[in-house]
Amino acid sequence: MKAVAIVNPVAGRGRAARRWPQVRDRLLAAGWSVDEVRSEAPGHAVELAAEGARRGADVVLAVGGDGTANEVSNGLAGSGALGWMTLGLVPLGTANDFAACLGIPLDVEGAVGVLLAGRRRRVDLGRVNDRWFVNVAGVGFDAEVARWVNHRSKLIRGTTMYVAGIFRTLLRYQPTEVEVRLDGVPWNARAFLVAVGNSPAYAGGVRMCPDARPDDGELEVVRIGDVRKLEVFRILPLLYAGRHLSHPKVARAAAREVVVGARIPLAIHADGEPVGTTPARFRVQPQALWVLAP
Repeated sequence: MKAVAIVNPVAGRGRAARRWPQVRDRLLAAGWSVDEVRSEAPGHAVELAAEGARRGADVVLAVGGDGTANEVSNGLAGSGALGWMTLGLVPLGTANDFAACLGIPLDVEGAVGVLLAGRRRRVDLGRVNDRWFVNVAGVGFDAEVARWVNHRSKLIRGTTMYVAGIFRTLLRYQPTEVEVRLDGVPWNARAFLVAVGNSPAYAGGVRMCPDARPDDGELEVVRIGDVRKLEVFRILPLLYAGRHLSHPKVARAAAREVVVGARIPLAIHADGEPVGTTPARFRVQPQALWVLAP
């Protein structure tokens, strides 16, 4: 197997850089050829993945977490490699929700075992405007949090910064009238957020779209409605168990295309990264990506 490994050295607070040599040595011992490159800034892994595809690798390894998997997937898609290039996941980031939903073990030995087994499966990709996503994208509150955190210094990003972002955004944020169309059918409402899931979870276990499956050809759409701030605090703990769908102000649907607009520009995120403001068009690309997974 000829592989290009894209290592995010800061993923998992340096865990990816520390544990990658162990993974590399196992692959080399199994007869793999491995070229290693390191991402040096946000967005760099997109370029590195596109270059790896052009160099004719059999597999591109995303060594990091969900952010690395997102960037590598975007690089493969942008290079026209979807359909023949294979993605391998080495889940060493802070959040590894995409690997977890595919049944890839989050320990080094288990993850390496999946790579060496060489079993490929096709999974869907989501797309919002011109950005691909593997887990969850959306419009509204969580996108505003992502935008606020992204504008802060990269040196202090992490769980503490995200918690600060949640509380700061909550002080100012108000539910907004949104115009939503699901496969052309209106689904308008006043909403706190609209989440669109290719996979169930993001942000390290937040099961925002608990019924989403990355191989069913659909996107799960979850709308949290006109909630007050105290109601938000009641809903937040439910997200980790996926139990928020039972709340009377939470609605769920499925679609292949979702269009969201608003009278005022609302932030959009893709896998937790800010990607502009509304209008937003979400689409699913069924069976778009080959990935090494059980």
